[in-house]
Amino acid sequence: MKKTVLALGVILFGGATYWTTPPDAFDTAAPLLANGKTVHLLEGLNTDTLPEGWVHRTFFRIPATEYEMTKEDATPVLRCSTDKAASILARDTSIALADLPMLSWRWKVTQPIESDVDEATEHGDDHPLRLYLRFANEAGETRGGEIIWSNRKYKPGDYKVIGSFYQYVANGLNVNLNAWHAQSLDLRRLYRDIGGTGTPTLTVMGVFCDSDNTGGKSDGMFSDITLSADTGQN
Repeated sequence: MKKTVLALGVILFGGATYWTTPPDAFDTAAPLLANGKTVHLLEGLNTDTLPEGWVHRTFFRIPATEYEMTKEDATPVLRCSTDKAASILARDTSIALADLPMLSWRWKVTQPIESDVDEATEHGDDHPLRLYLRFANEAGETRGGEIIWSNRKYKPGDYKVIGSFYQYVANGLNVNLNAWHAQSLDLRRLYRDIGGTGTPTLTVMGVFCDSDNTGGKSDGMFSDITLSADTGQN
């Protein structure tokens, strides 16, 4: 997989500080659009040679997460493996939440983050699976947030906040390991909860799996990451 190392400036992801380029580093000039009622994020993804619109953002002096499109029981899955690693595999998007507000996904953790460091702190801010999201409104104001798998401390529905960065806890804990979990979330609600205003557009959607702060390992999988219209049934 082609990787781009970012090392010009400082940016915060999930409370941790990484050396990187300016905020528009995810802009590929080929955003994913809302062409229809459902967008399948992983459709057509080849992690050996990334398609147009995808970026793998690595960080200076930090090993990259291993992202691999593979199959489990004939179902395409994105496997995410870390060893003291962190990086973001993301899709440049331009999708109004008014059109496709409902995010759905399936995930499974097979090796959790094993650490005694408090995950509520920057030093313990590692998670085996995260969905990374960035929004912009009509005034050009941006907001970033994550949907995370908690290690030990948080229950579903909680928000973990480090500094001013919000992470919505959708699942987690060792009791839920080694099983697929299907989940969904209204991104309009998430946007409001993290302080967003105006009319939002989703500008980046990706995965961010890391174990660099705690120095551990992790392994997990995503499948069926989709954006769809609000049917009124959620």
